[in-house]
Parts: sequence; C-alpha cells; structure tokens
Amino acid sequence: MNYSECVEQKAPSLVRAHGQEFAEAVHFWLIIGAMTAVAALGLYLSNTQISLGFPISFGFLGLVGLNLFYTRIRKNPLFASIALTCAQLVAFTNVAIVLSYLAAARRLPLVDNALAAMDDAVGFDWVSLFTWSKIEHPTIGWMLDLIYDTMIIQVFILLIVLYSSKRLFQARTFSWLFAVTLLIVIPISMVLPAEGAWAHYGVAHLTSAYYLPDFYAIRSGSMHVIDMAKVTGIIQFPSFHAALALILILSSRGTFLFPVYLPLNVLMIFSALTAGGHYLTDIAFGLATVPVAVLVLRLTGRTAGPRLPMP
Repeated sequence: MNYSECVEQKAPSLVRAHGQEFAEAVHFWLIIGAMTAVAALGLYLSNTQISLGFPISFGFLGLVGLNLFYTRIRKNPLFASIALTCAQLVAFTNVAIVLSYLAAARRLPLVDNALAAMDDAVGFDWVSLFTWSKIEHPTIGWMLDLIYDTMIIQVFILLIVLYSSKRLFQARTFSWLFAVTLLIVIPISMVLPAEGAWAHYGVAHLTSAYYLPDFYAIRSGSMHVIDMAKVTGIIQFPSFHAALALILILSSRGTFLFPVYLPLNVLMIFSALTAGGHYLTDIAFGLATVPVAVLVLRLTGRTAGPRLPMP
C-alpha cells in the first residue's frame, strides 16, 4: 500500500476525530458560558467585583489567537487542538475559582470539627504527621511541599505528550474529567466549608498559610474585589489536589509518563496532608469524586474513544 492509499484510508477516521473534537469543544464552551453567567449573578448579588489582570487576559486571548491562526491561516490541527484545549482550561479554571470564592462567601458553618473527628475515628494523628515532616524532618517537609506544587506543570506536560502522540481522545477525556470533578467539588465545598487542618490545629504560622487570608476575607465579607492575579485554591473539603492527582495517573496511562506520574502523584496525594493542610478525610472524599465524575461521563457519553477506567 502506497502513502496516498494509506492517507485515503485514514482520512475518514481523522475527520471524525476532529469533528468530534469540535462538537465537544462547543459543549465545553457552553458549560463555561453557563458558569460565567452564574458567577456574574453571584458577583452582582454579593456586590463583589473581579480584577482580571493583564497576564490572564493576555494569556487567554493569545491561546484563542493561536487556535484561530492554526485553524484558519496556517492550518495545523495538532497545534490548533493544543491551543483550544489550553484556552478552555484557562477559562474554565478561572471561572471555577470565582465560583469557589462565591461558594465560600455563603458563610455556612465550618465542618472542621467533624472532619477532625473522622480522622480520629480511623486512628489518624494529623498533628504527629505534621510534626514529623515539618519540624523533626524539615527536608522531607520541603520535598513534599515541592511535589505538592507540581500540579500545573504536570498538566501542561501531560497535554503536550498526549497531543504530540496524537492521543486526541485521551486529551479530551482529561479535560472533561478535570472539569466534571471540579464541578462536583465546588458545590460540596459550599455546603460543607472547612478552614483546614493548619488553622484547626493552630499550626498555620509554621506554614505558608497561602489560602487562609483569602478564605477568611471572603467569608467575613471584607473582600469586595477578587483579584484574579492573586487568587489561590481555597477549597479544603473535598481535596481537589488529591482528585487531580488521581486524574493525572489515569490520564497518563499508555504513555511513557505513567511510570513517573504514578509514584509522583501518589506522593502528591500524601503531600496534601501537610503541604496543603488537608485532613485525611479531605483526601478520601476528594479521591471519591473522581469515580463519580467518570460515571457521569460514561452515562452522558460525553467522551469518545476508549472507555474511561474506573478507579
């Protein structure tokens, strides 16, 4: 079989793949649009504003521009797909962050006492682990902090590997799993808000306490402007860090990244206890949101290609 015959045989499947990608991209934008409308209503009702900042606006518009360039001018489906996925994830993540702040602003009673009690019920001593890693063995604590902060770079590397190896279905599955899981986590964080183990056990001064100022400010009503250039993840229960670590493990299967991502993200799940100030209960429930998201995607038929593995 010569090259032209091979291309002719593969062309229909490639057309179907990109057609499916376009349809799913439209659905993804519709979800982002609906989230934006909800966020706008929440901002209006709470008399809160947002400040986008130049980096986010420039980055998002730059990705959209790259997608249009590689779609309309210098056609390159691979680069166009990468730019599209990154633009959607940037938009989705930033709108989701606003929603997480608005969820915390509902000021429902904290559930830290219950979460700590569940840890105690299974015999987990959070304070002992924190003391061991942060005070008695600070090098281990520093390494766990470093691993905890690899989340964004891991996502970026994974997308590059998936697209460069033409795993379009797998890349889209990752995006949907990321989105659906976060859409499960945010409402739970509103109904069951937690300030986290750092604050509950009185050790925040020994850590970066990176999320606590915003968490307290939005709950007290003193935050009237959400600065998107300075926002951070304020959700403690359930742990999205743990959920994303599991998603990265599942999404890297079949690639050369899997032997690295498996142990790295097992460590990232563990690091969430001390580096993120999460209870063991936070992590357990965070991990549990992933199979729920997988089930939702299966029932809705949102992703094509090989079936998602159920963790």
